[in-house]
Amino acid sequence: MAHSHEPATLDRKTTHIEAWASSSVRMVAGFWEKAGALALPRDTHGEGYRALLKARGIEIAYCTLFVFASSLGQTFLLSLFSPHWSAALNLSPATMGSLYCGATLAGGLLLPVTGNWLDQAPSGRAGLAAYGGLFAGCLLAASVSSVWTLALALFVLRFSGQGVSVNVGITRVTRWFEHNRGKALSLTVLGFPLGEAVLPITVTVLIGALGWRGAWLALAAVCVLVVAPSASVLLAKRRAKYGLAQAPETSPPSSWAERIAMLRDWRFHAMLVVTVPVPFAGTGIIFFQSTIAETRGWGPAIVPTGFIVFALVRALFSLSAGAWVDRIGSLRLLAAPTTLFAAGVACLTFDSPLFAYAFFALLGVGFGAASGVMTTAWADLFGAERIGQVRGLSGVVGVGATAIAPMAFGWALEIGIPINTLLWANVLFIAGCTWPMCLILARRGQHAPRAAKA
Repeated sequence: MAHSHEPATLDRKTTHIEAWASSSVRMVAGFWEKAGALALPRDTHGEGYRALLKARGIEIAYCTLFVFASSLGQTFLLSLFSPHWSAALNLSPATMGSLYCGATLAGGLLLPVTGNWLDQAPSGRAGLAAYGGLFAGCLLAASVSSVWTLALALFVLRFSGQGVSVNVGITRVTRWFEHNRGKALSLTVLGFPLGEAVLPITVTVLIGALGWRGAWLALAAVCVLVVAPSASVLLAKRRAKYGLAQAPETSPPSSWAERIAMLRDWRFHAMLVVTVPVPFAGTGIIFFQSTIAETRGWGPAIVPTGFIVFALVRALFSLSAGAWVDRIGSLRLLAAPTTLFAAGVACLTFDSPLFAYAFFALLGVGFGAASGVMTTAWADLFGAERIGQVRGLSGVVGVGATAIAPMAFGWALEIGIPINTLLWANVLFIAGCTWPMCLILARRGQHAPRAAKA
C-alpha cells in the first residue's frame, strides 16, 4: 500500500514539470518575439520592420551603404594587410602598432570638426567626402613605399572610414527618422556585421590573386564603381520621392556657446562614462586575444569561429534592440549593453572553450544592442539636429580610449598581472562606471534642459 500512490505522484510531478517547461518555452518565445528577433514586431503606432522597409527603404539603404563602406577603414580589414606592410618596410610589431595608434588618434582629433560639418553639409556633399576619402586612402595604401606614406594611408583610411563614413550613415538615419528611429538605426548598423562577414574572405582571396597592392586597387575600384554610383542613385530616388517635402538636409551652424553649453551639461559627461568603458575593454581584449587563447589552451580555430558567432549574434540583436528602443525608450535600456558585455568578459576567466563562445555571443549581444540604444540615447538627450556634433565631441574620447587600451593592457601584462585579475578588473571597471550613471540618466536625464538648445 505504501507504493500504491507512487505512480500518481510521479504523474503529478511529470505534469508540473511539463507545465513549467511549457510556460518557460512560451515565456522565452514571447520575449524573443517581442524583442523583434523573429516576428519583427509592430510598435505602439502599429508599424514594424517590414512596413518601415517598404515605406523608407531608400533612406535605410543609403545609410547602410556608408556604414558598410566604413569597413575599408576598420581594424578588422586593415589588420589583414599589416603583415604585408611590415614585411615590405621591415617594421617591427611595436612600430606598426605605434603607426596605427598615431593614425587613429590623429583621425579622432578631427572628429569634432567633422561632426559639426556633417550637421551642415548636404547629404550628397557628405557622401562625396566619405567615398572620395576612402578612394584616396585605397590608392595611398596600394602605393606604400615608406613609413611616411604608410602613416598617411592609415590616417586617411581611418579618418574616412571609422570617422566620416560611419558618421554619414549614422547622422543621416538619426536625422531622417524621428519616428521609428530605433528600428532604422538597427537596420543601418547591420552594415557593420555585413562587412565583417563578407570582406575578410573577399580581401584574402584578392591578396592571393592580385597581391596586396592589387587588392587595394580593387578596393579603390569598388569605391568608384559601386559605392559612389549607388549613393548617387539612392539619393536621387529619395529626392524624387519627397521633392520639396523631404526632411531638411542641413542644420544651422552651431555656435561656440552651444558647444560649450553641451560640454558643461552633466548628461554629456554621464553618457561618456556609460559609453567609453566598453570600447576600452573590448579593444584591449581583442588586441590580446591570442594571449588569452594561449593562456586558456584554446585551439587555433576557437577565436576565428568565435568571430563568426559574434557577427551573427550582433546582427540579430541589433534588430532586437531597435524594437525595444521604440517600445520603451533608449534611456531605460542604457544598462543592458554594458551588463551583457561585462558578463561576457567574466566568461573569459574560465578555461573551457564553451566560455569563449559564450564571450563572443555576449559580445555580439552587447555591441548589437549598443548600436541602437546608445545613438538613440544621444539623440533623445541632445536632439537629432546636432547628432554629428555630439558624435564628434564624444568620438574624441572614444577613439582615445580605444587607442590607449592596447598600451594599458600590454603594460599590465608586462608587469606580471595575471590575465584573470586583469579581466575581473575590467568587469568591475565597467560595472562601477556605467551602472550608476545609467540609473541616473534613466531617472533624471530626460527631464534636464537640452544643452544643444541652450
